[in-house]
Amino acid sequence: MRALVRLVVLIAVLLSSVALAPLASADDTASGGTGTTDQTTGTATPSGTSTTTPSADPTSGSTTGSTTGSTTGSTTGSPTGATTPPPTGTTTPASPAPTSPATAQSEPKAVAPVTKVDSYPANPTSVPAGAVVPSVFKFHAEVDGKRVDTATFQCRILGPGGKVGKWEGCPGGVVGQATYPDLVAGSFTWQARATVGALTGDPTAEFTWQVLTCTTTMTLCRIFSPDHYNPPAGATFNNPTGDSPAQRRNLTHVIRTINSMPGYAVHSAAVCDPHNVPSTIRISLYSLTDMPVARALRAASRRCVSVQILMNNHLGPKTTPSIKYLQYYLGGAVTDANGVRRSFAHRCSFGCRGGGVLHSKFYLFHSAITAPGGALIGRTVMVGSSNMTANASKVQWNDLYTVRGDTGLYNHFLWMFARMERDRDERRTFQFNDGIYQTTFTPLTPNSADPTMAALNSIHCTGATGGTGYAGRTVVNINMHAWFGVRGYAFAQRVRDMYDHGCYVKVLYSFMSWSVYKKLTHGTGYRMSVRRTIFSRNGGIHATLYSHFKMLAVSGVVGTNHAASVVWTGSNNFTNDGVKFDEVTMRIASRAAWAQYVRQFAFITRTRTASTYASFAEPIGGGRAIEAPV
Repeated sequence: MRALVRLVVLIAVLLSSVALAPLASADDTASGGTGTTDQTTGTATPSGTSTTTPSADPTSGSTTGSTTGSTTGSTTGSPTGATTPPPTGTTTPASPAPTSPATAQSEPKAVAPVTKVDSYPANPTSVPAGAVVPSVFKFHAEVDGKRVDTATFQCRILGPGGKVGKWEGCPGGVVGQATYPDLVAGSFTWQARATVGALTGDPTAEFTWQVLTCTTTMTLCRIFSPDHYNPPAGATFNNPTGDSPAQRRNLTHVIRTINSMPGYAVHSAAVCDPHNVPSTIRISLYSLTDMPVARALRAASRRCVSVQILMNNHLGPKTTPSIKYLQYYLGGAVTDANGVRRSFAHRCSFGCRGGGVLHSKFYLFHSAITAPGGALIGRTVMVGSSNMTANASKVQWNDLYTVRGDTGLYNHFLWMFARMERDRDERRTFQFNDGIYQTTFTPLTPNSADPTMAALNSIHCTGATGGTGYAGRTVVNINMHAWFGVRGYAFAQRVRDMYDHGCYVKVLYSFMSWSVYKKLTHGTGYRMSVRRTIFSRNGGIHATLYSHFKMLAVSGVVGTNHAASVVWTGSNNFTNDGVKFDEVTMRIASRAAWAQYVRQFAFITRTRTASTYASFAEPIGGGRAIEAPV
């Protein structure tokens, strides 16, 4: 009987200890214990820290972290995480009390380690033929600004040759060092992260560099550029009434950028590897007749830069020396027998994407490396009205707007260039948005709305605020090279409606039909100004001075923004052909850009304009001196 009693007591004690176990565990965590165990992974999570669960970002395609952990000192059931004080007159239990928020905040927080790099490989790393030149990194870890010698490290490398970017032990077998002895030629990005105790830091150490495998035909296996120009962002304008530097300002801007793209010193361009180029240049334009531009492009290709040019076909190698020169040295076909060509100067058949004419003018530059003494020219876009011709400098007023380092904008232009180089009929509109920029490429999709009319319809005339407009009214500046035809008249009607609804409208024009001129000027007052920029300086019938801009600048109400400063610029005229051709228009929502274009508008107005209507024939020459006006 006594044995049976002892057995019952023993079972009761065991059941009591099992029932109390969860309470003891929860109490230990709330009082700042050693931590809990993640039941999904079985790994320990330090108390007072948060775990991170990756979640897909549907907009960027990247992975972000979402916090799922709890904070030390919080009490279950409290929405704020604060402890509730005991009622007045009661006695605090003898069991361990929950930690107060003040106590939790005073506890030291774990600090993730930071990786600091002590030395990098040379950029570029030159590997002569038959030799091995390793790329070596040396680094250490710091916690809260103090060096820690007990850290372990992981490294990863992204680049050609099967490097897929996996985190792994740093190669070479030396702590705080990574050695890569066998990298193929190309551009690489290296990262490292440190682990101290249970904490792994972010990959705070990063370096991008170029590996150049030399051959016996290379001179010193070095990178160089003949110029060290740092192209300024924003608008540049030429002045056809000024001296030669003022006339050629846009051309010089492009030439100096071309000459500043880093390349390799080689004995012959034949040794350049089309899969390993130090820099890229992509150009789309209507006319290229300027020999200094052509020579700069050929010299860039000569130093292994990838130079690809798309041109309209109204000029050819039989009549235009610059095109003959470029096609001789770069080739005229987009691809060779192997399906690839590093450089080319291609004349699209009848517009690169159909419509009959390639009319867009944009210039793209990118390099991940710099030449000694040079500047990094990465993801640079230039767009505007300027061709590379003597006509564009001596006869026309032109613009180029430069954007530096905008990856999204650059990639949109690069993507469009790749479609254009197929030289295939594709009458379709593409529109891209990237921050303050909106870019529209035509030909227009059949039976779709005209994006230029949509831009004009977005302008409203009253309610301007924030220092924009004038006396609460929107101010519209239009500088248009060609304005005629059914489409042009529809735009004139819309602009006249703006005036009738209270806008201030200022117009500079070159080739404008009489019907458009009458629509804009008949019965209008001081809020409408229409002036021509077109003149014949030799008294003939052909124009020898005029504006080639295709620009709209607005200060005031645009869409729902009552304090907008917006510029539209590019290659699209106010004509029927403006939606048929390969064209580009870029919308820039920037007060700084607006101010640049309005200042130039005022400068052209002061320099040479007239209020009397006049019409002249386009310059003759077909793109040669004197060149075509388009």
